[in-house]
Amino acid sequence: MLFFPGHDPTDMDYHHGRFANQAERFGRLWSVEVAVTPRLDDGAQPYARWDVEARGPNWSTRTDYRILRWEDIIGALDSRPDPIRLWRGFGGLWDFLRGGAARGYFRASPRYGAFFFFPYLIAALFLGAGLLVGGLVAWGASQLLPASIVWIPALAAGVATFFGLFHRPGRDWRLHQALDDWDLARDYLHDRTPELDARLDRFADVLLEVVHAGAHDEIILVGHSLGATLMLGVIERALDRDPALADGPTRVNLLTCGATIPKLALHGKGGKVRRQAARIAASPRLTWVEYQARHDAINFYKFHPVTLRRAGFDQPEPSQPLLRNANIKEMLTHAKLRRLRWHAMRLHYQFLLANEQKAPYDYFMFALGPLSFPDLSSRPQGPVGRFAADGSLIA
Repeated sequence: MLFFPGHDPTDMDYHHGRFANQAERFGRLWSVEVAVTPRLDDGAQPYARWDVEARGPNWSTRTDYRILRWEDIIGALDSRPDPIRLWRGFGGLWDFLRGGAARGYFRASPRYGAFFFFPYLIAALFLGAGLLVGGLVAWGASQLLPASIVWIPALAAGVATFFGLFHRPGRDWRLHQALDDWDLARDYLHDRTPELDARLDRFADVLLEVVHAGAHDEIILVGHSLGATLMLGVIERALDRDPALADGPTRVNLLTCGATIPKLALHGKGGKVRRQAARIAASPRLTWVEYQARHDAINFYKFHPVTLRRAGFDQPEPSQPLLRNANIKEMLTHAKLRRLRWHAMRLHYQFLLANEQKAPYDYFMFALGPLSFPDLSSRPQGPVGRFAADGSLIA
């Protein structure tokens, strides 16, 4: 499995620890033995890697799990001074607004349209607080200073309040991450990301190497959030070098989840992403399935990433991907879902975490289970009903 994460600066040791923890939970849920090795990469590769063995009473699997690394690129964005982040982040948002994408978001997914304006709302809140503090300081200073210089402490207090709030709680509220993401998305759309493009070239080399090695029954390419869009760029590069990439004995599959491909494809200048999506969808030997969740405000629910129009689940479409419902209500207990209902990012990451209940969408069953990805994704119920209580695969 090759996993392309979204805009997330999380380091690889944390990724490994979280995966091991969630794999253990998966094993308890399905009565499966799971063993995760320590990290096997040495830092020279463009990916982090570990192996996983899973075993039921009548089956066993071994998974080579790799995360394509670009957290250094994200970290460089994250380390920028706040004024630069503010300027470039809102520049990115303005580009998507001017390019017609924001209008398309409300047509495609009103909740994503609201998510687009989230940075504006939070920044307006901080600006209002700065104006309030500045006004209070101006009133107090007017009792002590000449009217001609009252504006100086008022302005200083207002600016300090705004940037203090922008720094904290702005970071805690994911405003920094959102602005960096929109800035990067704008530059990627306009081909101004040479470092990221070079990384996608290396990832394409990794994909070709794994396919040509012929050591695996199947390869599942996973793209989450913005990583789903970037994974299209990886696959296109691999197809440019080997048009028969998916025609060999090793099955090549694409799983996009929590995906935001229309984020760029709906922009007037999004032709690159539209072309990549259409080309991959037209690859007959490559199975592409996209899982979408109503409770995730950051994906495009019931919206087709290639045709760019509303679509239902499990219904024939003129092109791939097949759309499937990842119903988080079935994946989590009612009590857990109620606690998380206002935690948008946590729900967004549920696509990559272990379930609390057996459900049609199960990330770890895709990654570690004995059934092929086309088999699991071809049934609306996924793995449900395919395994006995003791973890045995039902023939």
